[in-house]
Amino acid sequence: MEAGLGVGPGDGLEELLARAVRLASENGAAGQLPFAALVVRAGIVVATGVNTALRDLDPTAHAEVAAIRAACRAAGALHLGGALVVSSCEPCALCHSAAAVAGVARIVYAAPKEFVPDLGYPAPADPADLLGRMQAGLRALAPEQIGYVATAGADEPFRRYLSARGGAGHVS
Repeated sequence: MEAGLGVGPGDGLEELLARAVRLASENGAAGQLPFAALVVRAGIVVATGVNTALRDLDPTAHAEVAAIRAACRAAGALHLGGALVVSSCEPCALCHSAAAVAGVARIVYAAPKEFVPDLGYPAPADPADLLGRMQAGLRALAPEQIGYVATAGADEPFRRYLSARGGAGHVS
């Protein structure tokens, strides 16, 4: 069991990751960006979130941010000390930062960023890869806070999204 988290490999972590992937697949099939996250405290899912950036025209409407917002509302607090974020995909710098601000103890994810195909996302290319460098910097500052857990079907949300959007892009 992971210290202080109430969730470890024998305690349902695989099921939580599978649930995040399932939510991401459903979101992708609905034409939204295929990402989802859960916030878990003391082994209980207190909130979920999916990416609604396309629907809301909000570049900050990421799954982890939505789940953290919902968990804070459910807790009636701005701090989620001891919480675990379970994500369908490797969190970006925005999501990692939101977790840190909320006091999330650990983040685990099912799909590394290398699994993400060209989703036809409407954002312009970032020639300086600022977000990628920020993400790498956050990971270097707190490597113990975030970890990849290989999860069966972790690439399925991307396939469902591309299918719903008419097959643009490709899954690696």
